[in-house]
Amino acid sequence: MRHLKFLPVLLTLACSAPQVPATALTTTAPVRRCLLLTTNDSESNFDGAIRAADGKLSYTYPIARVATAKKAAVAARPGGVLLLEGGDVLQGRFLERQDGDRARGAVNNWPIYEAAGYDFGVLGNHEFDNGPKVVRRALLGLRKFRLLAANVDGAGTALDPTEPGRPEGLFGATALADCGGVKVGLFGLLTPSTRTISDLGDVKLKPLEETAKASIAALKASGAETIVLLSHLGVDDDKKLASDVSGIDVIIGGHSHTRLEQALHVGGTWITQTGARFDRLGRVDLAVGADGRLVDAQTTYALEVLDAHQPDAAIAAETDKLLAELVPEKLIGKRAYAWDVMDIAHSQYAVRATHAVAQYAERTRKLHVDGGLLNTGGFRSHTIYPPGAVTNLEVSAIHPFRNRVVLVTLTGAQLKDVLEHACGHAQNLEHGANSILWGVQARCDVARSPARYKYVEQKPVAIEQHGDRAQDVTVGGQPLVPGKKYTIATLDYLARGGSSYLPLQLGEHQCLDGKVFKADDKNACGETALLSDVIQEAVAAGELDRE
Repeated sequence: MRHLKFLPVLLTLACSAPQVPATALTTTAPVRRCLLLTTNDSESNFDGAIRAADGKLSYTYPIARVATAKKAAVAARPGGVLLLEGGDVLQGRFLERQDGDRARGAVNNWPIYEAAGYDFGVLGNHEFDNGPKVVRRALLGLRKFRLLAANVDGAGTALDPTEPGRPEGLFGATALADCGGVKVGLFGLLTPSTRTISDLGDVKLKPLEETAKASIAALKASGAETIVLLSHLGVDDDKKLASDVSGIDVIIGGHSHTRLEQALHVGGTWITQTGARFDRLGRVDLAVGADGRLVDAQTTYALEVLDAHQPDAAIAAETDKLLAELVPEKLIGKRAYAWDVMDIAHSQYAVRATHAVAQYAERTRKLHVDGGLLNTGGFRSHTIYPPGAVTNLEVSAIHPFRNRVVLVTLTGAQLKDVLEHACGHAQNLEHGANSILWGVQARCDVARSPARYKYVEQKPVAIEQHGDRAQDVTVGGQPLVPGKKYTIATLDYLARGGSSYLPLQLGEHQCLDGKVFKADDKNACGETALLSDVIQEAVAAGELDRE
């Protein structure tokens, strides 16, 4: 077997304890309190961890535990609690229905959040995986759970927020809520990368900084004392926005799946994030003085393990109803080692899954495949699976997208451009920027010049400058030859230029059934197996346990 290698891209985030600034409010007068309970990137992981014993399966029901936590908090502080979600909800295995209707799965998901007591959330990029029409259909089912996205302009599109009988619209830019006597102003922001990593259709996105300033001004004019941003931007962009825009008291973050054990303080703004998939419940306990200012010294942030709460019976029952509509769960094999789906850039599972994809393509087409390439953003669930039984739906949770394996033939120079794309984003937490490779090895030197693209409507259309960050590139253990052709197994999403992989889009493509791959046809290669099916086959054959 050839060497198992992945592109050595290290994503690091220093989360040191914040230096709490001294507050100007020194009075001992009582403060008003508002408790924010938060989750983000929960991906409709309603059933939670799967337990397998004696061939039987059971679940932990984290969203039902969130509902219990909300009820307990409200009982302790009537009128003083808000439950918030940081985006990426219409995703995950609860869209994998037996009838194949993923749109219906999306429509079913948000009402569970509403029933669990969620008050406000922000639209995430994965809300748009099935297009804006599906988002609209899903929003029509909500009455109390209010989604915000101030930089999303859906006017005149499939996501036009106007709707008869809904004077506030299907979703909003801002909202004002009374929480424990504090007038809390909320607004939401969606990552601009949604344009390239999901399907916005003709929905437009407004500039972030300009939108944030306008939202804060509008909320202040409406009487808001404390400003809370529901951000689906990622922690790096949250820090930049907090540095560039004044007036945001708290950022409830999402998108980067970062578990912040301690809040970050940037420019007087508290930045929080809880991980992903109901990994933790955030508790931001705001203290607001008589003058309407946040009292930093008395405001607290903590993460709570949901196992501390019992599942709410009604929400657990609703989860079971949806489970009955999903693809049936069954045991498909075993894993000899833990699958790390948290630190994907250094995950043994990720490299072996990429190898399995290359092997599958080689067997199917009966031709030599030089290597495999998957993107880190294609691995979801943000979980470490212990050794033991593996189910089909665990695999679907890790690989929830309906991506199919394709072959891309590239010259050595083009393959170098692909690696430059990954190396060029080595310090960026945005999902999908980095590669997991098998059969190909490279060293990233981020001190060298990155690739530079020409963009049209936020999409790369041409390489303006070839990068020089991918060093010591080898294929099959041999140095890369610029003029030689190499065949790589990857995903149709990436071959179309998804996650800004323009260099892959420029290669020669073929479906595994031998048909011509068309970049503008999302149903191309529609007769071939899904990535999740390929991995399930590899698990059943024990391929992922072999060195």
